[in-house]
Amino acid sequence: MSYPLNFYKNKALLVKYLVGFAFIPFLIPIVSAAEQSTLDGVWFLTGSETPENLYLTPAGQETLENYDVITDDGDNYCIPVSFTNTLHTPSPPFEIRLHEDYVEINYEFMDVKRRVPLDASLTVENAPYTVSDYPHLGRSVGRFEAEILVIDTAGQEDGVLDTLGVPGLPQSVQMRTEERFIVNGDELKVIIRHNDPVNYSNDLIVRYSFHRIDAEIMEWNCEPETAGYDKYLESQED
Repeated sequence: MSYPLNFYKNKALLVKYLVGFAFIPFLIPIVSAAEQSTLDGVWFLTGSETPENLYLTPAGQETLENYDVITDDGDNYCIPVSFTNTLHTPSPPFEIRLHEDYVEINYEFMDVKRRVPLDASLTVENAPYTVSDYPHLGRSVGRFEAEILVIDTAGQEDGVLDTLGVPGLPQSVQMRTEERFIVNGDELKVIIRHNDPVNYSNDLIVRYSFHRIDAEIMEWNCEPETAGYDKYLESQED
């Protein structure tokens, strides 16, 4: 039996997502009108789309039901839960820099610094960890299909895929992810396809829209040692 993902949307938890968009600084400076055809630049989230017709497996349904936004959301502990979640965060921008043999993707959120090799001899099984500080984010390999950047990722650990649109979306070690970055001038579309047979009976496809802005990536500077709700939870138990 499959369970529709839309059934589990929790309006209270969506506040985390909606509040972020409510304060989008629309007056931030944009890049000059001159057309830019490359991916290089800083990008700001302007929209997202998650399908309504996705179905969870019984295992995925059970995992989602047991999700606790306080204890299971890695964001609360300064730990990035996934690239999808990091990209989905509404306020901080992210940066793409193209190099001859790799792509550098720097996310302001959680100070995630990603390095994706452009090497046809590598696979997601033998590529280096894409973020050395966070091996749980898996291994990635990139390639270009015409002007579209495609990134394949595997080796992500069991955990949470997203904590925003549908908080607590699960992921398993069997999950494979494909990201497609499609640029058109100062507009960027990112289409992410997740294939996780443990938690979903069909692929999860999410779409994000971004606009190129004239800005720099700042330090998030969140320290795991001082983050979290452990002390709060302990005081509640007392």
